[in-house]
Amino acid sequence: MNNSVSIAPLSKKEMKDLVISYFFYETDYGLAIIASTPKGICYIGFGEKEPMAASLKKNYPKADFREQKAGMHELALGFIKNEKVPELTLHISGTDFQLDVWRALLQIPAGKLSSYQAVANAVNNPRAVRAVGSAIGDNPVSYIIPCHRVIRSDGGLGGYFWGLDIKKKMIEKEAEKVKMSV
Repeated sequence: MNNSVSIAPLSKKEMKDLVISYFFYETDYGLAIIASTPKGICYIGFGEKEPMAASLKKNYPKADFREQKAGMHELALGFIKNEKVPELTLHISGTDFQLDVWRALLQIPAGKLSSYQAVANAVNNPRAVRAVGSAIGDNPVSYIIPCHRVIRSDGGLGGYFWGLDIKKKMIEKEAEKVKMSV
């Protein structure tokens, strides 16, 4: 499962005329919302329709939203199903620090776990464990940017915006998939 994911930072200028297509899809982790701009996936969440839609709109308050399927959504769904996806571009907004943290998360292999401290070390800021935790919590593209792979140093799951049950299921399913491919 060597999927290639790149991040195309969403600029303030692009935010002004942003058009976001979103739709709700059934996944192994329950209902998901997948949203995209013409350049890439900008948001993925799990749970109930209303809270997911509200969270999407809170992340992109000035966007023009269209509830419609988009081709990129199928790529993201394939990624969530642990299928081989040629390349997936994420078109997301964040501070330089957040983008660095999210890129570091993309380096954690499927089926493996990391700690908040290890991510802080990976972004060359070992004292920024709390800031790393905040950046992980602000991840707009759940699952694809694998924030679910980060746990506390003591082995506890830590938090997960969409609920610890979903995080646990994601970790277990990935470990199972990796074990089957060996």
